[in-house]
Amino acid sequence: MDSLTGFGRHFGGMGRALSARNYRVYWYGHLFSSNGGWIFLISSQWLIFHLTESPIWLGAIGFAYLAPLFFLGPLAGAISDRYGHRRTGIIAASFGIVVSLLTALAITTGVLTPKLMIILTIFQGTFFAFDFPARQALIPQLIERKNLSAAIGMNWATYCVAGFTGPVVGGAILSLGNSVYGKPMGAAMSYTASAFALSCIVLALTQVRVINPLRAKKQIEHIIPAVWSDLKAGIYYIVESTHLKIIMGLSVFVALFLRSYQNLMAGFAKEVFHLDEQGLGNMLALSGAGALFVAIILAIRGKTDGLTRVFICGIAMSAIALLVFVSNTHITSALVTVTFIGGLIVATELSAQTLVQNIVADEYRARVISISLAVTVGSPAFGTFAIGWFAEIVGLQIALGISAIIALIAVIIFGRKLLAARAEVEAKIQEAE
Repeated sequence: MDSLTGFGRHFGGMGRALSARNYRVYWYGHLFSSNGGWIFLISSQWLIFHLTESPIWLGAIGFAYLAPLFFLGPLAGAISDRYGHRRTGIIAASFGIVVSLLTALAITTGVLTPKLMIILTIFQGTFFAFDFPARQALIPQLIERKNLSAAIGMNWATYCVAGFTGPVVGGAILSLGNSVYGKPMGAAMSYTASAFALSCIVLALTQVRVINPLRAKKQIEHIIPAVWSDLKAGIYYIVESTHLKIIMGLSVFVALFLRSYQNLMAGFAKEVFHLDEQGLGNMLALSGAGALFVAIILAIRGKTDGLTRVFICGIAMSAIALLVFVSNTHITSALVTVTFIGGLIVATELSAQTLVQNIVADEYRARVISISLAVTVGSPAFGTFAIGWFAEIVGLQIALGISAIIALIAVIIFGRKLLAARAEVEAKIQEAE
């Protein structure tokens, strides 16, 4: 067995996960590709706002990227469970590389329009809907069972942090490219960087070895009935689990009313704080710093014990922090607040996804994960679009403030039941010591 002896001893769950070479190779690719996806999104947000200066278009581009995951994610999970998680990830990520390069080419040739941007972003979101759930479901097949919980936490922590560090890197590339080559050439550079990042996960997936293969499914002649049957079974499995329903339900409120703020940050930077793209990058950098700190702490911790409380308290505190952020126009206090928001939202999302993976049976894993990701990662598409539309009427600050209040009310109403069952929720997988 591979080991990183010093690292493994001193870094808890993170060390246990990375002690296995198989998972380590996968994680390197996952690290790059997660950041690449967010670089694509932040570049799209900046570019669409540069072209239109409209919150509605800003919301529309977020919707175009994330909505396919909401609508197609469950189907993608069923296909992945039946035809192979690694195969699905490789094919989908490869198509994503092509879309990123085509978008960069459209910018450099001057043919890109807001409508064409929406179309290309929908395609990228569609491939993401197939790629990401498949790769999450692949993890139990790459690592020993005793280290599974640590690997799950590490994987989701990486993605959550990338949700903040990716936009920071994207903002830096945007600023550099625009200053050297003129606007909007920085976006072309960002899309190219996104393509490179996605190529890393394709390479990693071709190098890993499946050590815990799933039991082969009975082959059915007609693909559509087979996939539809698998999808229905996955949905029924979730409906029958009270704990999964509550976790996913509260995750929807986080995604719709809290996480959506990040997709509107370009509008806040320009309209509320009067910042350029470098200022936008600074705001996202501090969000990333908070996210990175919390994610590292939870990844090192590497256990499910206590994550239910982290999940519930994280939602409440995120909503309060967001209310503080939108209630002022002083940039210094805003920067401090977004640091807390970044950390709190990562704590919430990481704990939710770890609990979901902790509960689900292996045979339903890709379907449940894809549905969970559909509601947690895909739902911001609707939140961004709705808040962006509402912001045209009442302004970004009021619109986002109302969304934070809605999330706070939801966690007060539904959080108590999950807290009461936390021992059962957290005890499904035997933790490694």
